[in-house]
Amino acid sequence: MKSSKKVIHKISREGKRKKARPETRLMVVAGRKKSGKDVLVDYIMKNYRGFRHYRIAEAPVLIAKILELPPDRATLHKLFEINALLRPVLGESAYKRRVAILLDREKPKRAIVEAVRIKEEYEEFVVKRGGILIGVVADDQIRYARALKDAKNSREKRDEGKMTFRQFMQKENSPIERDIDWIVSRARFVLGNNYKNRTPFYRAIDATMSALGLKKL
Repeated sequence: MKSSKKVIHKISREGKRKKARPETRLMVVAGRKKSGKDVLVDYIMKNYRGFRHYRIAEAPVLIAKILELPPDRATLHKLFEINALLRPVLGESAYKRRVAILLDREKPKRAIVEAVRIKEEYEEFVVKRGGILIGVVADDQIRYARALKDAKNSREKRDEGKMTFRQFMQKENSPIERDIDWIVSRARFVLGNNYKNRTPFYRAIDATMSALGLKKL
């Protein structure tokens, strides 16, 4: 996916339709692995008032903790398969359902949902709930370098530190990753994050928040 050093304003098809203003000011974040989603969310949570953070991938992490399983990528990927097991019963993604229930129950003034990965999640949080979709992109080689660096500093991800770029890209060509590209292509804002120094990325975030009428602390 091509990235940009500037904030790219892209209005999705859904954004062009007239909708009732939702009670919750909802922001939805999407992007491939190591594109900068965590950096984006952490910065907003520290510098902008009143946001509550909901992470779709939190549920499998909690399950792994309860079962005393290592929270590595292989385990979490297996736990994501619970969605397929429960779909005949629930009729929807269990992890998407959990976040939707939390939003309805807690009714935060402002919320961030991270990170939508499949079209069903996009439909729930962007189309149905009118969330403002922010995509984060970075060049593949840069994301690969970040993945290797992260693996060296983590026991659970140590095996990923041995990946070649080809192996990294093979994992990145799964159907879910292609769904992420589809989702990001429909984002209201797309932020490029190819920087070694985070300052330009922070400026892009501030510009996006300013465009949304949100003031920095």
